[in-house]
Amino acid sequence: MTISLSQPGSLDAGTRAEVHALAGALGGTGTPPLSEQALLSLGSDEVQHVLARADGTLVGYGQRAGEVAELAAGSDAAEPILAELERDAPGPLAVWAHGRHSPLGEVLAGRRYRRERVLHQLRRPLAGELPDAPLPPDVTVRPFVVGSDDADWLALNAAAFADHPEQGRWTGADLAAREAEEWFDPDGFLLAHRGAQLIGFHWTKIHPDGTGEVYVIGVHPDAQGMRLGPALLLLGLEYLRGRGCPEVLLYVDDSNSAAMRLYERFGFTSVDVDVLWRAPAGR
Repeated sequence: MTISLSQPGSLDAGTRAEVHALAGALGGTGTPPLSEQALLSLGSDEVQHVLARADGTLVGYGQRAGEVAELAAGSDAAEPILAELERDAPGPLAVWAHGRHSPLGEVLAGRRYRRERVLHQLRRPLAGELPDAPLPPDVTVRPFVVGSDDADWLALNAAAFADHPEQGRWTGADLAAREAEEWFDPDGFLLAHRGAQLIGFHWTKIHPDGTGEVYVIGVHPDAQGMRLGPALLLLGLEYLRGRGCPEVLLYVDDSNSAAMRLYERFGFTSVDVDVLWRAPAGR
């Protein structure tokens, strides 16, 4: 198979549809090869796009933002895409392999990449009893209001995830992109206030198949130790159960032992992993 590469500045609607179709075919019934963020960035000119075609058919796609990349490609197309992304990256390239059965793992290991970060996907059914986790007495919770709460939420998110390589860097454009998605539901975006101060949130998501998601939970550093995280987790799970979700999923870093303990206490178990691989220095 002869593969030709191209690097458009951004992808038009037809090419975006091709990438979506390719990612869907490669994902099958397992974990999709491209994250939500990568799919939202298909039309962006602020990331690097690499298309691989064979006889005019799209057989691979790579996207790089800074040093971090994602690919939707089989092993034949992955090799030339990786070489292109490695050449243009400002440092040793890091590549996400989504799902423990991702074919990228073998390709990356063969190129002497090393595992740098592990992200667990946890799940639990929403039937049955949930642990008790009351709100602190001086805290109130209400739904997010688009246009009114955006700036306060962005400030809280930056403070809560100051050390997180992706979440803490969200901008107004990142938030607006999610607000424009069909799944966005402000009633499931729960904000916790102590007086006038926004101190925590639980943003939920419902997937097309009805599965709920703990999309993001964040607590302001000043509110640590109040047991606000468990209370917000419970409220979000109750909301998703009330919407008829039979199951809920979430993602958590392997290094976040406190969050892992909390989710295990709430009955979550690991069902899959995403792995971030890093290229050897000098490549």
